[in-house]
Amino acid sequence: MTELAFDGNAALKMAPSEAPTQAGTAKEEKKGASAGSSKPGADPKPRWSWKTAPKAVATIFFVAAFVVMILVSYAQLVMVNDQVVSLRSELNQLQTEETKLMAQYELAYDLQEIETQMLASGQMTKIQNWQTYTLELSEPDSVEYYQGWDLKEQLMSFAKNLVTAVKEYF
Repeated sequence: MTELAFDGNAALKMAPSEAPTQAGTAKEEKKGASAGSSKPGADPKPRWSWKTAPKAVATIFFVAAFVVMILVSYAQLVMVNDQVVSLRSELNQLQTEETKLMAQYELAYDLQEIETQMLASGQMTKIQNWQTYTLELSEPDSVEYYQGWDLKEQLMSFAKNLVTAVKEYF
């Protein structure tokens, strides 16, 4: 057996019994020539084998399926985009119609005419100076409806408010 020392060459030194013989290479050359190879000593195996064909078919199938999925999703996107455009145009039409209807509504109900009719019938009266109040925003909102104020009710309300104000002050 030869010594395996590094002599600056990366090739492994073989013993004469391990080296290939000329007879073995001659047989390989004959096989290569009979297989249709023009180069002597060329590998007679093809570069691909039928074992890789199912993998290639599966890969092509998955790529084709992916392309089909992308095309379907693009078609859906186009349809949704068309619907958005049509809905936006419908929204613009409805907003225009709303503006027209609001203008007609304001013309149909003249507030000044309604006010004069209500004042004439007595259902609405003009505000008097003693009816003006200052609102305190610290208390929760409430609504009070007063009908027909006479002097007695005004005095009772004034006294009640005076007592409340004095309590709050002290």
